[in-house]
Amino acid sequence: MKISFKHILLSLSLALGAALLPSTAMAQTGEKTLGFAGGYASYNGGGYADLYFQYTFAPHLRIAPEIGYVFRNEHKSAFVCSVDMQFPFRLARGFNIYPLVGVTLNSWSYQHHHDDDWDDSDHATRGGFDFGGGFDVYLTRQLKLNFQAKYSLMNDTGGWFLNMGIGYNF
Repeated sequence: MKISFKHILLSLSLALGAALLPSTAMAQTGEKTLGFAGGYASYNGGGYADLYFQYTFAPHLRIAPEIGYVFRNEHKSAFVCSVDMQFPFRLARGFNIYPLVGVTLNSWSYQHHHDDDWDDSDHATRGGFDFGGGFDVYLTRQLKLNFQAKYSLMNDTGGWFLNMGIGYNF
């Protein structure tokens, strides 16, 4: 069985979260979170990173805008911007699960190879919808891990975004 860096990182994060779980909190109305996430984008088979903000304005409703960059792979890269609505539900102390829906705008850059020259490039900007879900693991009142999977439904450039992030609650 092949063990990848992603599997090791995921296992360590879950173990840390489980160890700290007894001293954790859950999402409260008015909670704001600012965080960083990284993961995998299926459209180009590469990695991506984003900054996100979450604001919980009702017991089971929060808005989550994010902006990020999909790193160049297979001659494709992108800037992504999404605004998702998440519906968190507490499963256990310090552990929330949520479905999400939202809108997204992605601007993809394509680099073409012509006679040993990489200067030729095209762009495609597409809007679409996000569908998915995730879960939060509260490490402390101020720190949480999140794991999320969503599908961005767009013409020509749709794909999965899988990520893991860490956020600061204030």
